[in-house]
Amino acid sequence: MCPPSPRTSVQDASRHHVEAASPPGATEDSLRAAGRAGGSSLALDQWRGLALVLVLIAHAFHTTGRVDGLGRVGVNLFFFISGILVFRSLAGADGAGAWAHARSFWWRRLRRLYPALLAYVLVMTLAEPWLQHLPGQPEGSDFAAFVRYLPAALFCYINYTISLPNVLGHLWSVACEMQFYLLGPLLFILARDKSGRGRMVCEWTLLGLMFFGLLQPLLTIYWDPYKYQFQYAAWPMMLGFWCEYQRDWLDRWPTRWLAALFKGLAGFCLAASPIMFLGPRMKIPTVALGALLLAPCLLAYARNWPFGRSYGGAALAWLGRRTYSIYLWQQAFTICYFLPVPWWPLGAVVSVFVGAVWFQWFEVPFLSSRRRPHPASALPSECVAK
Repeated sequence: MCPPSPRTSVQDASRHHVEAASPPGATEDSLRAAGRAGGSSLALDQWRGLALVLVLIAHAFHTTGRVDGLGRVGVNLFFFISGILVFRSLAGADGAGAWAHARSFWWRRLRRLYPALLAYVLVMTLAEPWLQHLPGQPEGSDFAAFVRYLPAALFCYINYTISLPNVLGHLWSVACEMQFYLLGPLLFILARDKSGRGRMVCEWTLLGLMFFGLLQPLLTIYWDPYKYQFQYAAWPMMLGFWCEYQRDWLDRWPTRWLAALFKGLAGFCLAASPIMFLGPRMKIPTVALGALLLAPCLLAYARNWPFGRSYGGAALAWLGRRTYSIYLWQQAFTICYFLPVPWWPLGAVVSVFVGAVWFQWFEVPFLSSRRRPHPASALPSECVAK
């Protein structure tokens, strides 16, 4: 990773964001300034790529029982980054009134995410009548179950259903994302209420949903599907939204302290990660340990510390920009049992290439010009060969 230095921060700022403005507060102008403030999109792309790698590893080696919880760590990273980006997108808007901007945000998210989802569901609808007859299919993998849960997948409430067919099961996280995209603009409107009452409602809602996230591991003991429901699964999104909303407090800390915190937490997580090899009983501790990674992710974004090439920065950024399409496809090539179990690691690799094609076909045409891939999206020079 690039060493934290003022030179790195300034040059990355010039390429990936507008210089920091005044800290977020209760007023419309200060909230909008927060959206324009510093923060490395490159670093977020890289951490999103890292989250995808964790999910791919968890599914590729799922049957070993030695990577339990790693996939949820990756999803929590996805959710945390979504919280940051939703607030940033809402705060960076100009001109339109609150509700007009909320409607614009909802339309842009729908237009951005639904084409790839609909195309995936269409392909699986055509393939499932044949796939259901492959040997070794688990219970609930028949075409009738697929059709039964199809409306829940398309209308994004599949995280509130149970006994999901494998080919649609991973869409619980997409449903959570969509539900958050519906809620996020409402929270933002409350946050900029000049009377202060709306801001209080926003903050207590965020804190309440984060608290429900702490309860989820206890509830899982009694009923596992709780973990997919929005009120229990969305805590990283709320935390990311909150951190971006209150990001001015990071500016009060000396860079050397934050650098030490970054290295300490990242090193601790890496050193303690072998606990997952102890088997399924370590799943909850693994997820809890992975939650500590949210802090290095935030610091990398806020202080513009992207991974260098020697740490796989270019590859992680490439994966991060294609995460959604790859995530849609990785399940079909791994834990759906369409491939023999020993082939699942290869299937995870294949899903990367299939997802990359899907990204070009069903995401790029709907991306804003700012988010479309182009050659200039290379790493900053400070991050090369470090």
